[in-house]
Amino acid sequence: MTGRPPDTASSIDTATGVNSDAPERAPAVAMDVWSRSGSKYRIRAVVLLAANVLLFSGVGMFAFWIRSGVPFAPTMEGYQDQLGLTFRFLGGTGVSLGSLLLEPISVQDVPMQIPILGLLMAALIAIPILVAILYRFWASLPFIAIVGFLAVMPWLAITLLGSCVIASVRPFRTSFRFMSALLGLLPAVVYLFLASAGTAEAVMGRIDPVDNIKFIAPWVLAIVAATVLFAIVLTIAKLVDYRPGAIAPLLAVMFGLPVALFEFRVGRDEVHYRLLEALNEAHFEEVDASEELRRAAQRAWDRHPLPRPKWQEVYELEEEKWQMALMFDLDPFRSELARHQAELVHRCDLFQRNFPASRYIPDALYIKARSLDMRVDAREFRRTKWIRFYDEVPSRASRMTWRILVENRPDSAISAVALLQLARLEARDGDVDRALDRLSMLLEEFGGRTEYSLASAHIGGTDTERPAAPPSGKKGKVQLGKVVLEAYRLRDLCASNRDPLYGYDPLCGSKWRKDSLWFGLLDLDPRHEQYVANLRALEAHYPHCQIEDNIELEIAKAEVSTTRKIQSLEACLLRFPERDAAPEALFRLGVAYLADSQVEASAIAFARLQRDYLESVWSQQASRYTQTAAPVRLTRISP
Repeated sequence: MTGRPPDTASSIDTATGVNSDAPERAPAVAMDVWSRSGSKYRIRAVVLLAANVLLFSGVGMFAFWIRSGVPFAPTMEGYQDQLGLTFRFLGGTGVSLGSLLLEPISVQDVPMQIPILGLLMAALIAIPILVAILYRFWASLPFIAIVGFLAVMPWLAITLLGSCVIASVRPFRTSFRFMSALLGLLPAVVYLFLASAGTAEAVMGRIDPVDNIKFIAPWVLAIVAATVLFAIVLTIAKLVDYRPGAIAPLLAVMFGLPVALFEFRVGRDEVHYRLLEALNEAHFEEVDASEELRRAAQRAWDRHPLPRPKWQEVYELEEEKWQMALMFDLDPFRSELARHQAELVHRCDLFQRNFPASRYIPDALYIKARSLDMRVDAREFRRTKWIRFYDEVPSRASRMTWRILVENRPDSAISAVALLQLARLEARDGDVDRALDRLSMLLEEFGGRTEYSLASAHIGGTDTERPAAPPSGKKGKVQLGKVVLEAYRLRDLCASNRDPLYGYDPLCGSKWRKDSLWFGLLDLDPRHEQYVANLRALEAHYPHCQIEDNIELEIAKAEVSTTRKIQSLEACLLRFPERDAAPEALFRLGVAYLADSQVEASAIAFARLQRDYLESVWSQQASRYTQTAAPVRLTRISP
């Protein structure tokens, strides 16, 4: 041999690129792991390359699992569609690199994700480039395929294809291997820069500007870690004269370190709970149904035989069909809601079985119970053509879950909701004394509080090792102000309205007495289309009952027109000036006056409320409106 590199020798094996004149000897200048033609070197190189592929497959699978909860991407339903979305250049595809920082675990909520994602991305970028340098370009193709199809990052895979070409293929490669690696890193740096820019746009307005560093730090760490990995691996390869085995130990470390950090500092339950929370928000998201209604009307109009009726007539008929379906829980709306409820209940039960010690167990139970209580707001659809959900009327199916929350986590913020829902159920069943006990517990524990995030499992403190982070989205908050206000309202209603003649029948209904109505005031759904009609029927069945003032108040609250609402509230106060509904009626009247731009009348109503019912919770609510108002004389709405 002349000492020249194998790719310039006169007797080159075109299949392997090594000097066949010295099959058992190392070349004078080794270029890569294939520079040695001996069988033991080749076998070792192939075995270690296969081991690297297996290890790297684990990296790719972890990269996909950490954002989807699915360990092996090809088995996921809709896998091909998700890959296809990447190339449609649409927002919100769920496969962008920026989504790794936001969903399902945001780096803003869990800062430990910053080093985990940084090291993970460093491995995904650096290993294929190193393989291309040490094993030649063709050997990097399985690694690039893993990034594209197991990690489900097709754009990163395409970027790495270019990086590997630059790092290992003439005329781009250089004799200084570290420089080749840095040149190969440049396309990945551009990719990460663009990803960080896209992430900044995605979170604009959602975070404090100071927190922007959290969305840049993972990519900076990835670049630095990849550069360090290049230096260490190429130095080791140089020291062992490019014998196989330089990559595997570092790859094992780069795989094991982020997995270990995630397991011990974040936890698998974090991913599955965040996915459960996202599914809950997706199922019960507010939806503008006007366009879908228009398309349904168009299909109905197209099916009509000639001569067709007027378009407006068909549209109004279709709209009425939708309203009837929502009002009476008919298909397709009820079946879709039931499917979502069943799916969430199953996922919550699965989470509870798989992670019985998780700090998110109360939150999962809360999601389960709320999903069972969810209903479609038919009246809202009639007014605005939006599909919205509410859970103020609890289902008996959720009773046991609410009980578990109260009994096992009494100091949890969500137990306030559980106590309220149980009180509603027990009052509807006629057990008013037990309902009052529940409400007293709620107000004693939470009466002075305002709002807590679900993930704050205990009000008294937080987990210092794994700090609690609030769930994302508006559904991730327990609005204790509203819960406490409703608890006061329900307590006053139950405590003040035991009728001397009818007992609690007007309030709770009577399911066993033939001479009584089966439903009471607490059985009625305020958002149902027949709510006012049912209130009138209740009032007619129990004339001059104790809750007559409450029925009139509910009828006034149900009015859509501000003018008619004011008239109804004034009439209620004139008719029942000293009954238990008066404080709320005064508060609602003051708010209605404000909505009608009658500022002075509103101030008078609030002033009277604070004068005559100072201890009432409604007086406290009115104080928010009168803190900056000038004093007024009480000259109106006196009974």
